[in-house]
Amino acid sequence: MNPCTHQWSMCHVRHGYVVVEGCFECGGRLSFFSEEPLPPVDEHRDGQHFWSYLGSSQTVKFDLHCCKCGTTVNLGDVNGIMFSECQDPDCAVGALLAGQGGRALVYVALCPDSTHARGRCVSHDGVAALTEYFNQDLGPRDRKIVVVPCKQCNSIDRCRGTVIADVGLTDIQ
Repeated sequence: MNPCTHQWSMCHVRHGYVVVEGCFECGGRLSFFSEEPLPPVDEHRDGQHFWSYLGSSQTVKFDLHCCKCGTTVNLGDVNGIMFSECQDPDCAVGALLAGQGGRALVYVALCPDSTHARGRCVSHDGVAALTEYFNQDLGPRDRKIVVVPCKQCNSIDRCRGTVIADVGLTDIQ
């Protein structure tokens, strides 16, 4: 049996904000998705951590569904997608972008724990499905899109890029 050549479409689309909080006690950074009309900025204590608002960006959250085989990829571990403008040659994302020589765009899938202290990031299946989704309707002359998990950034807190906020997502091309 041949594996499906997926035809992905967005499903479970939600508009909102990716909100970033930091704990100055431990240096941790967390983010979460909020569908509130304005991003929440309240400080709060959670155990030994005191989380403070650091910033937010409008974004869209979604899952992917294959119209051919019915597979759905849950992208619950993706809090947003950032169009990378990294110029740091010591960063894997910056090196990837420089190595493409303008032939590809690099999108960074943002997970909830930018410090990766818990050892988790965006799933491999999620990154693979996002890469297929963004490239499925591109022609041979179009720039390709490479999606990478945020753990490949030296520091996502200092990474240059633009969080994508619309459902078109490929309009940046």
